[in-house]
Amino acid sequence: ELPWEMVGGQDEAIRLIRDTIEQPLLYPEIFAKFQKKPIKGILLYGPPGCGKTLIGKATAYNLTREYAKRTGKEVKEYFMAISGPKILNMWLGETERIVREIFKTARSKAKEGRLVFIFMDEAESVLRTRSSGRYLNISNTVVPQFCAELDGLQSLENVVLMLTSNRPDYIDPAVLRPERIDRKVKITRPDRESAMQI
Repeated sequence: ELPWEMVGGQDEAIRLIRDTIEQPLLYPEIFAKFQKKPIKGILLYGPPGCGKTLIGKATAYNLTREYAKRTGKEVKEYFMAISGPKILNMWLGETERIVREIFKTARSKAKEGRLVFIFMDEAESVLRTRSSGRYLNISNTVVPQFCAELDGLQSLENVVLMLTSNRPDYIDPAVLRPERIDRKVKITRPDRESAMQI
């Protein structure tokens, strides 16, 4: 269990996450009325060791609880923790296969009625800006694949994608455009007051 109250010193970040992800999930009819599409994913960025993973897990826990209340059904969460550097495989084509598998699993778990969270840590390692130089880097094939898979999630209400990064400037702009990962949330080092809260 990880209620929001247990996450100290990140009030502003939590407010942004709740506005961005929780509201559209809980009040889809309002968003539909104003023809606003819910956001599929967010990027949590900031220096290492500031609680990005903790916030990811708290988001999953609290959202699932609220979503279950709204639907009046028992909803289970499915939290997929993925390490960017770990899926960077030396074999050509292997990373793309893993990306396909991640989204395939997410879709099938969502169809079972679960609330699915894809949480990718150190995303810049896999989704780095593509190069046009002689040396084709792996992201030249992985980034388009990731974007296509992400676009395919538009029809699913109950999948949330969260990326974390210490270097958001390294992530390919195609990933961070509207209707993909179009909300960035800065996770800062705690100040004195926040440290007391923690």
